[in-house]
Amino acid sequence: MLKWHKKLLAAALTVGLSVASVGAQAFTLKVSSPTNNDVILKWMQTFKEGVEKKSDGKIEVEIYPANQLGQIPATVEGVVFGTIEVTAPASGFFVKLDPRFEVFDVPGLFSSFESAQRVLSDPAILDRISKYGNDKGVTTIAAFPHGPLGLLTVDGVRKAADLQGKKIRVAGPSPLYVAPYEKLGAAPVSMPLGEVLPAMQMRTVDGLLAGVPVYTTGKFYDVAKPLTVLPESYLIVTAVASNLFLDKIGPELAAIVREEARNALPVANKWNTTAVNKAFEIWKENGGEVITLSDQEKKAYLGAVQAVMPEVFKANPALKAEIAAFEAAQQQINNK
Repeated sequence: MLKWHKKLLAAALTVGLSVASVGAQAFTLKVSSPTNNDVILKWMQTFKEGVEKKSDGKIEVEIYPANQLGQIPATVEGVVFGTIEVTAPASGFFVKLDPRFEVFDVPGLFSSFESAQRVLSDPAILDRISKYGNDKGVTTIAAFPHGPLGLLTVDGVRKAADLQGKKIRVAGPSPLYVAPYEKLGAAPVSMPLGEVLPAMQMRTVDGLLAGVPVYTTGKFYDVAKPLTVLPESYLIVTAVASNLFLDKIGPELAAIVREEARNALPVANKWNTTAVNKAFEIWKENGGEVITLSDQEKKAYLGAVQAVMPEVFKANPALKAEIAAFEAAQQQINNK
């Protein structure tokens, strides 16, 4: 009889542990991105590992690169309404939610790619941008440069005048992407990244503005070769979480999500420094051309940006304060 009771107790404990194990994974956190095999994927993988370990399995993270959960506008909407927990596209796609996101699109904001990495990893800056979009149901949990901005066109852009009459896909509907190109005589259009490759193949658009690594991971060298690196311009990714989800999981688990989003930054940034250099090599290995503008043409391009800034500030009064905060942080960090 005693042996029977011991066996029953052991079985009950086994069932109890099994139930506890199942119950430990109480929440699922889906992370979406529009690209694959790049710094966003590296950040997602590191974030997943950190969250699952730190939460003791209470949060299971599922990663969905390459638009598996839909094109960018759909995933942004999904995060707002809580059907997707986190999405990480180019920051320009969030400007309609909060005009402060436009600060990431300002050419010349960062003195270098490495400076962008350092500033966007600064705790004070991360605290500041975490408030972006709060009144629309989202929280920015991380930001990092994807790569230098490059302009890929069928015919090539070697001077500002070459943009005249060209239909260019820009990285989001931000006026800072749209207005300078209009100033230079181009026809900018905002469209999801997943639609661009077939559009270029059919010649319904003449070119694409994106982070340089996008071109190699997406094998864009199959449709066009001339890639123009834009001066002092970087594509910034923002990882944005649903407030509905953060509220649902409670303050303790929400703090883990925020903390691990930041902890993933140095790992992703270190990986990406090598990846960006490799992207240029891969581009050339596949017959691609890398065009660097002359000093005169750089001035012409940046001049077109400066010319529209009064109009941009008028439409977005909050932008000046954000630029000032980023510039102060950059100066302080670079002087350390």
